[in-house]
Amino acid sequence: MHTDLPVKEIMTTKVCKANADENVQEVAKRMVSFGVGSAVIVKNNKPVGIVTEKDLIVKIVAKNLSPASVKVSEIMSSPLITIKPTTSIREAANIMMKKGIRRLPIVNNSGELIGIITDNDILDVALDLGEFATLVKEHAVGYAEMGGICEKCGKYADILKEVNGLHVCEDCATEGEG
Repeated sequence: MHTDLPVKEIMTTKVCKANADENVQEVAKRMVSFGVGSAVIVKNNKPVGIVTEKDLIVKIVAKNLSPASVKVSEIMSSPLITIKPTTSIREAANIMMKKGIRRLPIVNNSGELIGIITDNDILDVALDLGEFATLVKEHAVGYAEMGGICEKCGKYADILKEVNGLHVCEDCATEGEG
């Protein structure tokens, strides 16, 4: 199973890095030259934060700020969630899904940055469709995206819940729990 491999097998080792005192414009240009959507902010090669494309849009562009006059330390996300190179790809995916993040910096035992893994890296590996479906199913919410007819009582409901393979209304779902 590919997702049981350690992240060191698929991590990117050429990480876009920046210092906290650099301005946003310098870091954004570096991100473009690396062809990536984030820069890991480091101090003595230890990650202290991350700046993403979303940070640039929400915290700079949307506020009409000058990227050259804002330090990345002012917009970076911190503290940073990191993993070890021996962490399994599956565990990395679980962390990303639970924390709602798309990137995980990888650190050695000294806490120094040695790589990064993204949600796209995981998808590339997990697209052995059975594994991808398993990852999605493990984290899927049991509610349908739209309403429909309850497969137990036959009534229409705005939200259906999957219980024992059936799409049922909230009342029928509650009956099955008690």
